[in-house]
Amino acid sequence: MSTEHRLADATDPEATVGNLLTYAELLNTPKLARLYVYVLRNGPVAIETVKDDLELPHSTTYKYVGELEEMGVLTRHEEATPTTIEVEPIRLTMETDHGDVVVKPVLVDAIARQHDTEDIRVFVERQGIPKLAAALHYTLHVMDGDLTQRTAANKLDVHPVEGMTVITALQDVVEAAEAYDPYLDIGE
Repeated sequence: MSTEHRLADATDPEATVGNLLTYAELLNTPKLARLYVYVLRNGPVAIETVKDDLELPHSTTYKYVGELEEMGVLTRHEEATPTTIEVEPIRLTMETDHGDVVVKPVLVDAIARQHDTEDIRVFVERQGIPKLAAALHYTLHVMDGDLTQRTAANKLDVHPVEGMTVITALQDVVEAAEAYDPYLDIGE
């Protein structure tokens, strides 16, 4: 069953909560998120290539590949030599009292970037993942021309320099995500 089908089937509470837990795991495990995004960008890709490019230990690579496979977002192609893997872009829509909230692969990429981007890592350490999700939301509005960085930082309710710094870092994430996140809608 495809992830998109599972995500769209709101009548199946087991699948819906399973999808929520998948995203929770990706958002709480930056190294797992990093592997997911790498495969999303480059897949199908050989497992050894993933291991080498991300400089992951052999056991960690296979552990994370297995976890993504168990979550139902990764497909292993063992008929190919070498074995290749690919992941599906996943989306989770949550209905709230304040409107729908859509979690997309670009947020998973922002989480994964903690490994490489100090501005994002420090922001998450200080403000948390929910605030990073809000910063990404406002970054999209900045990139659409709806807000200035200063206005977005004020809406985030963080120090303006901290807000503008993370928004600048997130703009790089969004620009990269335009190539692999089918749910990203810049300028629409």
